[in-house]
Amino acid sequence: MDILSGKFLPWFAKLSDDEDMDFIFQEDGATCHTGGYITWWKNSHSIRRFDFWPAQSPDLNPIEHLWSCLERLIHHKRASLKKVEDLKAALEDAWGNIHVNLAEPLVGNIKDRCQAVIDAKGGPTKY
Repeated sequence: MDILSGKFLPWFAKLSDDEDMDFIFQEDGATCHTGGYITWWKNSHSIRRFDFWPAQSPDLNPIEHLWSCLERLIHHKRASLKKVEDLKAALEDAWGNIHVNLAEPLVGNIKDRCQAVIDAKGGPTKY
């Protein structure tokens, strides 16, 4: 909740004001994302989301590729990250250095990704 209300909501509000786009919040079906209070919170803030998202679906999850990029960006620092605060600072710094041009193609081809999963009958795809 702290991340959603303290980080996501201000970012989302600014992005929604700056861009003339219709956004859908994507997350998996983990209970921490679907519990009663969190569902109420997202509904009360008019956060549109997919009603169903399959578990373990990296082919359809653009954020997985960004997590991998983050990991690569901080890999060389891992030995020096002794405290959680150090890791958090390194991740925030790395996240700030990921250019939007990296994320746009991951989201922009979601229709192709979905079709590939359908064609593969839920099996692996090139994504």
